[in-house]
This record gives sequence, structure tokens and C-alpha cells, in this order.
Amino acid sequence: MVVVGGYLVLRFGFVAWREHEAGMSTAGVIGTLALYAVGIFVVLQIVLGIQNARTRQRETALAQLHPGATLVPVQLKRDLVVEIRRTAGMLGTAPDGDVPRRGLATLVADHQGLGLYVGGRTPRLLLGIPRSAVRSVGNGETSAAGRYAFGTVDALRVTVDNGQWTAVDLPLYRTVIGFAKTLRGEELSDRVRTVAVAAGVRQDAEPRAGL
Repeated sequence: MVVVGGYLVLRFGFVAWREHEAGMSTAGVIGTLALYAVGIFVVLQIVLGIQNARTRQRETALAQLHPGATLVPVQLKRDLVVEIRRTAGMLGTAPDGDVPRRGLATLVADHQGLGLYVGGRTPRLLLGIPRSAVRSVGNGETSAAGRYAFGTVDALRVTVDNGQWTAVDLPLYRTVIGFAKTLRGEELSDRVRTVAVAAGVRQDAEPRAGL
């Protein structure tokens, strides 16, 4: 988002300078830029609205399939594809179809364990972890989700153990004006506790920054 925002500022700054050089008044330039900004915001809200509507459809379907379960929004990213496939292979399962490299998913936590789903009215299971294979959940760290994102973010870390062991780091989020805002700090810790209680599994006492 920062990269895109920087590009748009430079792009429309150049447009404003060119219009000003062509004789447009300062008020006219400001008005033109304001119209551009409103147009971009409207387009973004339409795209995000479609994406979030699909998420709501998925959550409604999952609430019916898993009554009483805790549903947690998750951001997908390229690194997570590898973790999902590795963990599924270790558990002797496979994702239901392709694993998206980006987008939004929903984590289901209940007495049966944890399940990560995508899709809309018909949810598709990417990774199912039986309760007996969940060693613990806790605070972890992973690369930022998003096409233009960089750096690291806090994440829900699920440590899986069935004789072998691995970990899956899931960046959780909440929606702010249609945009996905990654959870961190105490806000993330609250969700970690909620997931641990819902699944009946152990919560790591201390945040774990790496494997």
C-alpha cells in the first residue's frame, strides 16, 4: 500500500503540475486531484466490498457447519502456501484444491482442532489440524502479507506435532474501512488466547519469535 500510495502521489503530482503549467488555477488543480482521489477510493471500496462479502458468506457457511466454533480472519501470502503444504503432507492430507498465494481466509477453532478455509458459500478446506496434533498455539512472527508489503508482522503460531513437528504462522487481521489491518501486540494475544480456549489446546507462555 505504501508503494502504491507513493506512486499515486507522484503520478497525480505530475498531472497537477502539468495542468497548472497549462494555465489551470490552483483551485482547479486541487479540485481535479480531489476528484481523482475520490474516484480511486470508490474503486478500492468496490473491490474490497466484493472481497469482504465473500468472506462474510464463508463465515456464515462455516458457522452452520461448525456450531459454536470460533472463527478468526486470516491473511494469505506466498510463504504460507509452503507452510500449508508442508504441514498437510506431514499430517498425511492435502489441501482441497489450489492454495491461493494471497487473499483472505478463515481459521475455525473448535473441540475437533483447527481448520483453515477459503471460498464463499461453499468453503474449501486448505488445512485441517486435529486437536491431538496441535502441540500449542502462541505468538509468532512472519513476513507481511500483500503484493506490495514488506518486513515482518506478528502472527498466530500453530505448532503441530504428530511425531514430527513443524509450525504454521498465520497473520490475523480485522477490517478497518474495508481494509485488512494485521493484528499485533495485545490485540493478537487476545485472539491467541481465544483460539487456545476454543480448541482446548495449550497456549505458549512466552512469545516465540522464531523456530
